Amino acid sequence: MTEIPRPSTSCCHGGAQSAVPKFDGPPLQATRPPRCPPFVEVTDADQLMPYLEHVARRPYNHGLNACWDLKEGERVLLRVDNWHSELTIEACKRILEKYKVKYEIKYVDRGPIPQWVGADEVEYYLFRTRELAEWMDMWEEEEKKQQYDKILMGYGGPVLAERFIKIQRMPFITPEILASPAHAMPIEVVNAIDRWTWDRIRSAKRARITDPEGTDISFTNHDEYWDKNREFYDPGLTAATWTGNEHFGKTYLPGHITGRPWMFHPFKEDGCGVIAGTTNHIAPCDWTQLIVENSKITEIREGGEFGRKLREVMEQTKDIQYPTFPGKGLMYWWEASIGTNPHVHRPRKDFPSGFVNCLYERVRSGVIHMGFGTIISSMAEREAARQGHLVGHWHLHLYFPTYTTEREGDNEPVIENGRLLALDDPEIRKLCAKYGDPDLWLDESWNPAVPGINMPGDYWDHYAKDPLHWVKTELEVCRNYHPMFMQMVGADGKYCHGEGAEWWKGGCCNHSGVSAAPLPGNCCG
Repeated sequence: MTEIPRPSTSCCHGGAQSAVPKFDGPPLQATRPPRCPPFVEVTDADQLMPYLEHVARRPYNHGLNACWDLKEGERVLLRVDNWHSELTIEACKRILEKYKVKYEIKYVDRGPIPQWVGADEVEYYLFRTRELAEWMDMWEEEEKKQQYDKILMGYGGPVLAERFIKIQRMPFITPEILASPAHAMPIEVVNAIDRWTWDRIRSAKRARITDPEGTDISFTNHDEYWDKNREFYDPGLTAATWTGNEHFGKTYLPGHITGRPWMFHPFKEDGCGVIAGTTNHIAPCDWTQLIVENSKITEIREGGEFGRKLREVMEQTKDIQYPTFPGKGLMYWWEASIGTNPHVHRPRKDFPSGFVNCLYERVRSGVIHMGFGTIISSMAEREAARQGHLVGHWHLHLYFPTYTTEREGDNEPVIENGRLLALDDPEIRKLCAKYGDPDLWLDESWNPAVPGINMPGDYWDHYAKDPLHWVKTELEVCRNYHPMFMQMVGADGKYCHGEGAEWWKGGCCNHSGVSAAPLPGNCCG
């Protein structure tokens, strides 16, 4: 394990809190250097079909990994909008036709595609919360009519579970997002990674999350969060938070493992420390720090316009008692969700605009996104909205976190500096060997390049005071001048030469039961 100097915190005792991190040298340059795959230019929908073949065959689950489980003759609604690429929509039509389902495509006009900045997340998630509530209502109505067997739509958030109609995801916004080993990843392996992670989290007595960008927070994983076997969340808390959708809320969401319970205990909340970062779901944002005491955010520091807007919301809601919350106010920390797919990566083309934002990348293995506010699409949130209260939740992403558990007889890390340790588990590697080289399947395609953290530079001057400027520049250079970019940032070129490059650009499909020629594209040379 690479030891990183951690910011000092005086949790819940009123002492001095940490400032912007500063290191003598990039602490993760040697162990977690930047990495990104070659950019693949897709010009025809047929090039996307090998990936959709995997999606079509995967057994259904309700999680964030696309698992459509298409069956001949079933009735499918595919919901897309004008923010989706026409190429990916056309590829989806072809796979639905190939599997002989009775499909209907519903097109929605969302208006012009916006160009994002990080501060936009505040307004967007006030809107998104209403939108997801409308989706839940729509699914309830469709459940009554039973005109469809499956609805394919959306890219995140809760769905209705254990119903006649199965809800699954449509995360394929652009060809770049779809043309990735992430969507050819053997689902048996992905499910095993999920389970490994969940088993360690649910059995932990306490957990601590740290990250070199400034996060250091701990909480007790109280018995009262759980049923008597610590298999599922407590039925009473689940019923209060997820009324009518208890099957969904009682356990983890596949591809999105709940690193802390996604509910509040009325008397036991003791999450204390600091959450800090430079990215939310929408876009990079100025370095933001949250001071957390007993799971309540007591202060929002820095953050530029993003921080200013959050402080405004906090002030507006400070005297409101929200359903199931342990005290007054909206700004409570409830989410520390863990991604589990090693081949998800940040999209480069058109970033950040529309759905080509930071939401997708949160499901890369080892990335944790911290969430605070109302618990999205829970009945508790919907009740608050019906009472006329402001509802919404917001995020900070951790790309190099360490997640350590205190368990009976050991303190086992689950994540080490952004590396989800399930990927190194001997049993998972043995399982993965059925589908090809575990070293390729179980190594990440992408690590972000962060000056002062895993590449040369000053963390504040070159990155944290204006992360959006750095990231947009980085992605443009990466996409258009990939070999030069890799040299500039001292990147790991695993996916840029020989077998690694050909595997990433489409040959991976040949390892796992679907015949496909590698996709065209320029390698790193």
